[in-house]
Amino acid sequence: MFYPPMIGYLVFAVVCVVLVQVIRSDRLPRNRAIGIRSAQTMRSDAAWRSGHRAAIPMLSTISIIAIGFALALLGVESFAWPKAVGDVLAVSGWLLILGLFIRVWMTANRAARPAAD
Repeated sequence: MFYPPMIGYLVFAVVCVVLVQVIRSDRLPRNRAIGIRSAQTMRSDAAWRSGHRAAIPMLSTISIIAIGFALALLGVESFAWPKAVGDVLAVSGWLLILGLFIRVWMTANRAARPAAD
């Protein structure tokens, strides 16, 4: 019953881990398709790199949180916990991750501002 959100959390965690690795290796050039795109990060290559490097800790945190929620939903499935517990975990996890991604964007934007000037 909670397999779709569980799989979603795991896919999301993998995407975050891959993104962190690509950022660390400097293989993510400034572009309009992939990455944290804001007015500040798009101003220059230096601003792009600075913003993305500042986002690494938050992206890593998001991947850990997503794995944690996936494991919690696995526990709901495995131990036949009440459906309400799974519902709360499924929704609250995505709301938390959405909030953290807003924070990622703000952090990257703030870090890119001095590099863009």
